[in-house]
Amino acid sequence: MTTFWQRYEKLCLENGYQPGSEQAAKMLGTNRGTISAWRTKGKTPQNEFLINIANTYGVSTDYLLCRTDDPTDYSNPDIVAASKIDEAKKTLALQNITAAKGTATPDGNALFNQLDDVDQGKAEAYMQGLLSQDIYVNRRKKRA
Repeated sequence: MTTFWQRYEKLCLENGYQPGSEQAAKMLGTNRGTISAWRTKGKTPQNEFLINIANTYGVSTDYLLCRTDDPTDYSNPDIVAASKIDEAKKTLALQNITAAKGTATPDGNALFNQLDDVDQGKAEAYMQGLLSQDIYVNRRKKRA
Protein backbone atom coordinates (compact mmCIF):
# COMPACT_ATOMS: atom_id res chain seq x y z
CA MET A 1 0.00 0.00 0.00
CA THR A 2 1.29 3.44 -0.94
CA THR A 3 1.88 5.93 1.86
CA PHE A 4 1.91 9.70 2.08
CA TRP A 5 5.68 9.64 2.52
CA GLN A 6 6.21 7.61 -0.66
CA ARG A 7 4.14 10.07 -2.67
CA TYR A 8 5.85 13.08 -1.09
CA GLU A 9 9.30 11.58 -1.62
CA LYS A 10 8.56 10.78 -5.27
CA LEU A 11 7.32 14.31 -5.97
CA CYS A 12 10.36 15.86 -4.30
CA LEU A 13 12.83 13.71 -6.20
CA GLU A 14 11.04 14.29 -9.52
CA ASN A 15 11.42 18.03 -8.91
CA GLY A 16 15.06 17.91 -7.84
CA TYR A 17 14.67 18.16 -4.07
CA GLN A 18 15.78 15.81 -1.34
CA PRO A 19 12.61 15.15 0.67
CA GLY A 20 14.14 15.78 4.09
CA SER A 21 16.42 18.64 3.09
CA GLU A 22 16.49 22.08 4.62
CA GLN A 23 15.57 23.45 1.18
CA ALA A 24 12.40 21.33 1.05
CA ALA A 25 11.50 22.31 4.61
CA LYS A 26 11.87 26.03 3.87
CA MET A 27 9.88 25.71 0.66
CA LEU A 28 7.01 24.14 2.61
CA GLY A 29 7.27 26.47 5.60
CA THR A 30 8.22 23.80 8.10
CA ASN A 31 11.39 22.28 9.54
CA ARG A 32 13.39 19.10 8.96
CA GLY A 33 12.20 17.57 12.23
CA THR A 34 8.58 17.73 11.10
CA ILE A 35 9.47 16.20 7.74
CA SER A 36 11.43 13.50 9.52
CA ALA A 37 8.34 12.62 11.58
CA TRP A 38 6.38 12.20 8.35
CA ARG A 39 8.91 9.58 7.30
CA THR A 40 9.91 7.81 10.51
CA LYS A 41 6.60 7.91 12.38
CA GLY A 42 4.31 7.61 9.39
CA LYS A 43 2.63 10.89 10.28
CA THR A 44 0.57 12.88 7.82
CA PRO A 45 1.15 16.64 7.66
CA GLN A 46 -1.34 19.08 9.10
CA ASN A 47 -3.73 20.71 6.66
CA GLU A 48 -1.65 23.82 5.95
CA PHE A 49 1.43 21.77 5.07
CA LEU A 50 -0.59 19.27 3.07
CA ILE A 51 -2.06 22.13 1.03
CA ASN A 52 1.41 23.69 0.60
CA ILE A 53 2.78 20.41 -0.71
CA ALA A 54 -0.17 19.96 -3.08
CA ASN A 55 0.15 23.53 -4.39
CA THR A 56 3.93 23.31 -4.69
CA TYR A 57 3.84 20.16 -6.78
CA GLY A 58 0.51 20.77 -8.56
CA VAL A 59 -1.24 17.68 -7.24
CA SER A 60 -4.40 17.13 -5.23
CA THR A 61 -4.44 16.59 -1.50
CA ASP A 62 -6.42 13.40 -2.15
CA TYR A 63 -3.45 12.13 -4.16
CA LEU A 64 -1.06 12.92 -1.31
CA LEU A 65 -3.36 11.18 1.16
CA CYS A 66 -3.49 8.12 -1.13
CA ARG A 67 -7.23 8.44 -1.61
CA THR A 68 -6.72 8.39 -5.39
CA ASP A 69 -3.95 7.47 -7.80
CA ASP A 70 -4.86 10.42 -10.03
CA PRO A 71 -2.60 13.34 -9.08
CA THR A 72 -4.70 15.91 -10.99
CA ASP A 73 -5.83 18.82 -8.84
CA TYR A 74 -9.39 19.19 -10.11
CA SER A 75 -9.93 22.17 -7.83
CA ASN A 76 -7.51 24.17 -10.01
CA PRO A 77 -9.58 25.61 -12.90
CA ASP A 78 -6.49 26.10 -15.12
CA ILE A 79 -5.55 22.43 -14.88
CA VAL A 80 -9.12 21.30 -15.49
CA ALA A 81 -9.48 23.57 -18.55
CA ALA A 82 -6.16 22.40 -20.02
CA SER A 83 -7.12 18.79 -19.39
CA LYS A 84 -10.44 19.24 -21.20
CA ILE A 85 -8.72 20.93 -24.17
CA ASP A 86 -6.12 18.17 -24.41
CA GLU A 87 -8.83 15.52 -24.26
CA ALA A 88 -10.85 17.27 -26.98
CA LYS A 89 -7.77 17.47 -29.24
CA LYS A 90 -7.06 13.78 -28.74
CA THR A 91 -10.67 12.86 -29.48
CA LEU A 92 -10.77 14.98 -32.64
CA ALA A 93 -7.46 13.61 -33.88
CA LEU A 94 -8.60 10.04 -33.21
CA GLN A 95 -11.85 10.67 -35.09
CA ASN A 96 -9.94 12.01 -38.10
CA ILE A 97 -7.46 9.15 -38.09
CA THR A 98 -10.30 6.64 -37.82
CA ALA A 99 -12.16 8.35 -40.67
CA ALA A 100 -9.01 8.39 -42.81
CA LYS A 101 -8.41 4.66 -42.44
CA GLY A 102 -9.20 2.76 -45.59
CA THR A 103 -8.41 5.69 -47.86
CA ALA A 104 -5.29 5.74 -49.97
CA THR A 105 -4.04 9.07 -48.65
CA PRO A 106 -5.32 10.54 -45.40
CA ASP A 107 -5.50 14.33 -45.42
CA GLY A 108 -2.28 15.20 -43.61
CA ASN A 109 -3.00 18.92 -43.83
CA ALA A 110 -6.30 18.53 -41.96
CA LEU A 111 -4.56 16.56 -39.23
CA PHE A 112 -1.68 19.07 -39.10
CA ASN A 113 -4.09 22.02 -38.82
CA GLN A 114 -5.63 20.51 -35.69
CA LEU A 115 -2.33 20.87 -33.83
CA ASP A 116 -1.52 23.95 -31.78
CA ASP A 117 1.42 26.17 -32.77
CA VAL A 118 3.93 24.35 -30.55
CA ASP A 119 3.01 20.92 -31.85
CA GLN A 120 2.93 22.19 -35.45
CA GLY A 121 6.51 23.40 -34.94
CA LYS A 122 7.50 19.98 -33.60
CA ALA A 123 5.84 18.25 -36.56
CA GLU A 124 7.57 20.58 -39.04
CA ALA A 125 10.95 19.96 -37.40
CA TYR A 126 10.36 16.21 -37.49
CA MET A 127 9.41 16.34 -41.18
CA GLN A 128 12.49 18.45 -41.97
CA GLY A 129 14.61 15.86 -40.20
CA LEU A 130 13.05 13.09 -42.26
CA LEU A 131 13.46 15.00 -45.50
CA SER A 132 17.15 15.59 -44.79
CA GLN A 133 17.80 11.85 -44.87
CA ASP A 134 19.70 10.59 -47.90
CA ILE A 135 16.78 8.62 -49.30
CA TYR A 136 14.66 11.77 -49.70
CA VAL A 137 17.54 13.97 -50.86
CA ASN A 138 18.32 11.41 -53.60
CA ARG A 139 14.65 11.27 -54.66
CA ARG A 140 14.55 15.06 -55.05
CA LYS A 141 17.75 14.99 -57.11
CA LYS A 142 16.30 12.31 -59.42
CA ARG A 143 13.11 14.32 -59.95
CA ALA A 144 15.04 17.49 -60.77
